[in-house]
Amino acid sequence: MYDHAPSPSEPRAELAAARRAAHLAVTAGLTAALVVAGGLGPWARAAYAASADTEAELAALTEQVRDAAATHSEATANAAELDRQIAEQAEEILRIEQEVIPEQRDRASRAAANLYKMRESSSNIVSMLLSASSLSDFITQTKYLTSIQDDNVQALEEYESACAELEARLAELSAARDQAGVETQRAADALAQASSAQQALEERAASEDAAEAAAARVAADEAAALQAQMEQEAAAADGGAGQTGGSDQGSAGSGDAGSSGGSASEAPSAPSAPADDAPSSDGGSSADEGGWLSGVASHYGTGDGLMGALTASGEPVTETSMGIAMLNVPLGTMVEIRYNGRSVIARVNDRGPYAHGRVIDMQPAVARALGFLSVGVDTVEYRFL
Repeated sequence: MYDHAPSPSEPRAELAAARRAAHLAVTAGLTAALVVAGGLGPWARAAYAASADTEAELAALTEQVRDAAATHSEATANAAELDRQIAEQAEEILRIEQEVIPEQRDRASRAAANLYKMRESSSNIVSMLLSASSLSDFITQTKYLTSIQDDNVQALEEYESACAELEARLAELSAARDQAGVETQRAADALAQASSAQQALEERAASEDAAEAAAARVAADEAAALQAQMEQEAAAADGGAGQTGGSDQGSAGSGDAGSSGGSASEAPSAPSAPADDAPSSDGGSSADEGGWLSGVASHYGTGDGLMGALTASGEPVTETSMGIAMLNVPLGTMVEIRYNGRSVIARVNDRGPYAHGRVIDMQPAVARALGFLSVGVDTVEYRFL
């Protein structure tokens, strides 16, 4: 038995409530699916990742940049060590040019003179041998003359050997310096290329992030619009369930739809992650791979009254002076000069030349080593060590 009979509007109110609950359940399920799939990205996560292929390519390229940077650092260290060794060899070559070569040259000159005298007086030598009082004296004099000749020949050979050793060291020095410059430049180019490629790929990854964020915002807006539409349909369906129940439930449904739609449309969008700055390449290059320059040179100290004069560093100009004069180069700087296939290392110890257009004024031994004494003025190549 019922305490009261159900009114005709109660079944319709129960039916409308059940229908509204079903609509809300469908909307909630759709919204949850969008969140799981990444459609509501602004609420699910704060940043967006690029595609897996881009991430893998970026990781490989970053490793390549690290390898290129390590190679560049190693090449730079090798170049620095080579510069140190070159400086040591330059000092040794300078010592040979200033001490060994002049001594060997003087000895060779005396030996050549002695051989010339022996050849000129060969008839007297034969007469001296024939006038020997005994066979023993003849053999003794012959051995003596042979020994003198052998010493003279040896002096000439030692001079030639010293010159050949000097030229070999100069060639080795130049080759090592050129190779160090080439390797350093090659490593710098590789690092610059890898860094540029990495930066381009990071920009592409950032672009993919932005595209994914935009797609997520569009999906969120669509979900919010769909949810509002379904709740409006639920509210419209509640309108036929009776004035009391339908009115109350419909008003509640309309309020839910408006709140949900507003929150979805006003949700903040997630910022795309900025690409990391790619490491900058460090490498610089000289005007020439080997650092060679060219300029007009002259020489002084021979036939100009400057022999014996003091240089800017206080050293006298002599026949064996291995110094040069330059205007704006620090005193003591080592300079390699080459001319017509010859090469020599000299030290800046004087100021000049003051003739317009000239950059180097060579002292006697430098000009002699380059075969420049008979030239006077000409263009040479040079570089600082």
